[in-house]
Amino acid sequence: MTNVRDILMRFVVTASLMVALAIGVFWPPVMPGGWAAGPRTLVWGQSGNPDTLDMPISTNGESAEVVTQMFNGLVRAIPGKTDIEPDLATSWAVSPDGLTWTFNLRRGVVFHDGTPWDAAAAKFNVDRWADQKNPYHQKGTLDFEYFNDFLADTFQEARAVAPDTFQIVLKAPSAPLLYNLSIIAFDFASPASLRLYGGQEVSRHPVGTGPYKFVDWVQDDHITMIANPSFFRKGLPKTQKLVYRVIKDNAARFLALKAGEIQALELPNPDDAVTAGSDPALRVGLRPAFNTGWVQVNVNLPFFKDIRIREALARAINKGAIVHALYGGLGEVAEQFMPPVMWGRSSTVKVFSYDPDRARKLLAEAGYPNGFTLDFWHTPVSRPYFPNGKEIGTAIANDLGKIGIRTHLMTEESAVFQKDASTNKFQVFMRGWIGDNGDPDDWLGFFFGHHDSNNARFSYDNPTVIALVKQARVLNRQAERAKLYARIADLVSQDIPMIPIAYAKVPLLMRSNVVGLVPQPDGNEYMETVELK
Repeated sequence: MTNVRDILMRFVVTASLMVALAIGVFWPPVMPGGWAAGPRTLVWGQSGNPDTLDMPISTNGESAEVVTQMFNGLVRAIPGKTDIEPDLATSWAVSPDGLTWTFNLRRGVVFHDGTPWDAAAAKFNVDRWADQKNPYHQKGTLDFEYFNDFLADTFQEARAVAPDTFQIVLKAPSAPLLYNLSIIAFDFASPASLRLYGGQEVSRHPVGTGPYKFVDWVQDDHITMIANPSFFRKGLPKTQKLVYRVIKDNAARFLALKAGEIQALELPNPDDAVTAGSDPALRVGLRPAFNTGWVQVNVNLPFFKDIRIREALARAINKGAIVHALYGGLGEVAEQFMPPVMWGRSSTVKVFSYDPDRARKLLAEAGYPNGFTLDFWHTPVSRPYFPNGKEIGTAIANDLGKIGIRTHLMTEESAVFQKDASTNKFQVFMRGWIGDNGDPDDWLGFFFGHHDSNNARFSYDNPTVIALVKQARVLNRQAERAKLYARIADLVSQDIPMIPIAYAKVPLLMRSNVVGLVPQPDGNEYMETVELK
């Protein structure tokens, strides 16, 4: 006798087939190369548009997600963790003086254009990153920022010792080097593609060694990739077509998931994540809270050099209420820059608790008893640390208004926002960071290790902090480094160049037939292991 469950199951299968036909997803027979039978296309709902597919020149999170599927570095993070495992290198060693790192390269790997991966290709890429006179060193606002911030100070040269032996030679030891090299900005592109397209055009013609090969990019709509049958991790990828579809509105992205138009998404509205948890057609995965969202003060501007104004801003924001109301139970109030999962945090940071009365007194002492007006820029897209930038920005602006700080709440398109945040255009703005790796230098070193008078993001200028960052980078004992980073955290907290708001676990929503999706702390999931049952 047919029961209600059987009827419902037949309905679900029939509906799934109709959706699949509507969006061009088909179930092929078993394919060679280890691909399992199942739907051919995985569509990922992305919250914003990449600014480039040439990752060495970008810090854009949407770009990193996509580029991770097409490129590889010497090393990478273990799936689901921040620990390091081999990627295009199979092993490595460092000289006793800490200056020469030797990498044994994976043999038989080819780029998507059929050209070989070898030490010469590795050197070609590193020389491009390092040499501003290199013909393929693209100039721009984010001019190889990761290299400049993580490698430039200690880098001396790259050597192709043999086809399968590559060396990075340093001027000074670099304790976080291996972790830094796991950042996707240190990926390796085909030298032939760079020669063909040049430093400017290669951003739209990416050629790597990764599990997926580039097909097309329609700005603000989608990026399409197909499986690389020559990928060096045998049996991967599991799906034959991968699409990153840009749906900027959180609610619209969730509706597309429920309708089967996409199979997985990032950064839903917190309420939608709760709804998905009770829907049998959907599943919820959680990235660890490996991020921080904060309000950045542009200390390059003379007005904000008065610490009383910065403290007033910090005491005006009711972080607890914001996290409780707008993070769907996945947020935690931030009192220092690095999240709790990191080592090197301080147990003695100065906390500026919510105190609007004290904030008003500070403004009066600074000469502004009636407050003042400023431009406050909120993030234009959802990010893990700010799941709804406009709502959170509005809540912050309302809090500032209660102490007499009148705000013009503003934003702009994501790529423009990223560029303008690297100038002095913004007075006060929302910023955040998803850890690239498990070393504190990625956090404290990156943001506070240097000062740039023309860049609001690096407007904090404390010579003691800069010196401590440099000292921590050359030590090889983690316990000693941890003490220095805790001291840095204390100094930054006291100076208030930024106001930490929240850390947040990040829900990933997916259809129930999505298998093998491992939430990645840095937000760059490896889609090669994902299949659709």
